[in-house]
Amino acid sequence: DAALSADGKYSGFVRAGTAGATLAFGDICYLAAADSRWELCDADAASTSGDVILGACVLAAAGDGSATTMLMLGFIRADANFPTLTIGAPAYVSTTPGDIQVAQPSGTDDVIRRVGFAWTADELYFNPSNDYITHT
Repeated sequence: DAALSADGKYSGFVRAGTAGATLAFGDICYLAAADSRWELCDADAASTSGDVILGACVLAAAGDGSATTMLMLGFIRADANFPTLTIGAPAYVSTTPGDIQVAQPSGTDDVIRRVGFAWTADELYFNPSNDYITHT
């Protein structure tokens, strides 16, 4: 749905995969190299949000081993899962696993990694940065 006409719609490049946890539509995930499964991102650790491949869940998964689909680049509307976004402002991997946040994480050793920019108050242009820093 290129118009993102309702909650739970997306448009862009996707990749099928296997979940490593229970995933909801709009969860931000990383590809775990150890088992090639999608796990929830968490800015509290570089191993789960730093130098890893990110995706946004567009096919909810019941649990570890379930099929899922990840948006790799594109637009996603997740009214129920995203905070209210400010148009044009960046969004970041959150310190709450799987979430995004509008303010940079600021705790000691938190990873600051941009996942995209707000297109509307409910829609995210998902285009994760390859760069990140760790807050000291």
